[in-house]
Amino acid sequence: MADGAGAKETHTFEWVAAPDALAPYLNSLYILRSGDEKVVDMMPAYSGQLVVTLRGGGTMRFAKGGSAKATQAFLQCPLLQAQEFEIDSHTVMLGVSLNFRGWAALTGLSVDEYSDRYVSVADGLREDLANRIHALVPRVESGELTEREAVDALAAIIEEGISPLSERHLQVIDRTLEWLSSSFKPEIAELQDRLPYSERQVQRLVTRFFGQPPVRLIRRYRAIRAATLLAMPDLTPKMEAEIRDAFYDQAHMIKEIRHFAGRTPRRLQPKVESVIKDTLAASGYSSVDLFGGNQDEELAKKAD
Repeated sequence: MADGAGAKETHTFEWVAAPDALAPYLNSLYILRSGDEKVVDMMPAYSGQLVVTLRGGGTMRFAKGGSAKATQAFLQCPLLQAQEFEIDSHTVMLGVSLNFRGWAALTGLSVDEYSDRYVSVADGLREDLANRIHALVPRVESGELTEREAVDALAAIIEEGISPLSERHLQVIDRTLEWLSSSFKPEIAELQDRLPYSERQVQRLVTRFFGQPPVRLIRRYRAIRAATLLAMPDLTPKMEAEIRDAFYDQAHMIKEIRHFAGRTPRRLQPKVESVIKDTLAASGYSSVDLFGGNQDEELAKKAD
């Protein structure tokens, strides 16, 4: 994908379909390849990822200070706001984008403690799984596996590492996602009605699995949904008006989208390609139904 028509391609994503058994836990599987030049971009507030570096490397610089370099195999913990990163030229990375069910079922790490940081696979996964993930790199280097075969092998390792979540925890994650998808401005009381727990328990459980309490989570997903929709080439005037009505004013919308998506609305226009647009597109991000409310109806009308 290149920034603008005629610009030099800086990176490509090869999206790989997840096995059926993993589909409930993943946003996507992918191979990320950079071109002849370093990629400098922003990663939006995004769910956790497991990354294997086959060649090259990169660095993420966190908004609250500090940075982390890509290692041979690491977990990018869920991001609570957009973070700046760079990828070296001629880098090849295998990625597993975990949704919130997947992060909890694979790592068991609480998002309120593990967010906006990198963690080695040895610290986040069972030792046998971490060792097998590290072993993928020399297997690709020797020619035993192609990059595409390595993605399949990585998916098989992840499948073995998934520990089924309790009904209680699944209920919290799934009903919170449904609630977030229902509107740009869902009411806290509606989430409380969906969950059979006290207000204090809901706050604690949502923070554990999503990194933030419900009131702050609304801000994050309002901005992410708005950014994704504004990048669509067929956005209808009605949908655009609905997005703008979700914010106090234009300045508020710009500030929120920049904070959580790393770009202003103008830089999310359909012709401007970036890592942000790839990760927020349907191929890369599926945790929240971006077309909740009446937006799905509007898209259907547009398709007709």
